[in-house]
Amino acid sequence: MTFKKVYFHSFSMYKRDIEKGEKGADTLKKTYLDNDNMNYYFDDILNTHLKNGCFKLDNQDTLEILKYDKKYIYARIGRIKDGLTVHLRDKETLVATSISKTTNQELEIFTYVLIDRETFVVSYIKEMAAPTIQKICNIIEILYGSSQHLFAEISSITVEDALPLLKRKDTIGTISYKMTVPSDTKISLDTLGLSESDFEALSNQKSIDIEVKLVAKRNKSAFEDNGKMGAFLSNLVKRAKRVSVKAKSEGERMETYNMVDSVLTKNTKFDFDRQVDDIHTEIYNKLVSVYELNKAEVLEYTRNE
Repeated sequence: MTFKKVYFHSFSMYKRDIEKGEKGADTLKKTYLDNDNMNYYFDDILNTHLKNGCFKLDNQDTLEILKYDKKYIYARIGRIKDGLTVHLRDKETLVATSISKTTNQELEIFTYVLIDRETFVVSYIKEMAAPTIQKICNIIEILYGSSQHLFAEISSITVEDALPLLKRKDTIGTISYKMTVPSDTKISLDTLGLSESDFEALSNQKSIDIEVKLVAKRNKSAFEDNGKMGAFLSNLVKRAKRVSVKAKSEGERMETYNMVDSVLTKNTKFDFDRQVDDIHTEIYNKLVSVYELNKAEVLEYTRNE
């Protein structure tokens, strides 16, 4: 079995208008479409704008529709990879072999996406070197941006949503964060792992970054009272960088929630059999299963502006 992490996002479409200010500067107005109208445009895309099931998002990225019906759109998004830096290697002999391709072919790194057409929650498997989830928005701008002033955006759970979510978890595990302090702040050299001579050898230090990991005992929660956790984390995110919290409920795997310098995106792990004959169907079934399992929580905490 192979494990992958799936992230949940919210897809929105909006009409963009410029409102003229009487005295001041012009302002941008967004009018969001409801789900029925978004489905209207997706039907148009699926029925009239695909070439062999695909749509070019830009010079490097392509969206390929693998399966769709009234409930889901299942696709993959791929990015061209320079073939000069990729080859095959035999695991036993260690002999490398070039990858054969024609003049019109390019290597592509891709990942999978599942869109719920009722809620427009997007389930996305993040893969190294594959396009980001934001690339899906390009198709709306390309087809409808200039003619109808329609655009799209991807949004996720914000930090403010994280605290009530974490309060409901049964177990709060390791809490990690990064602190930056001025270089002239008095800090124990033992804490930094430096001797006095080591520290004196340094010069032109702007600041000192300290990474802290508060590790809870195995199968124990870091807080006896989750009510106190809210105040603790609220204070921490005001002062620290890259705050992350591991948490789970009974029967769940421990998951990491990143809380600073990026939106908090609900995610979870799933496993699949990579040896099956039809890997696309295997991934589809797993994505649907893990989404339906997490749907109630995702809908509660995914921001849909």
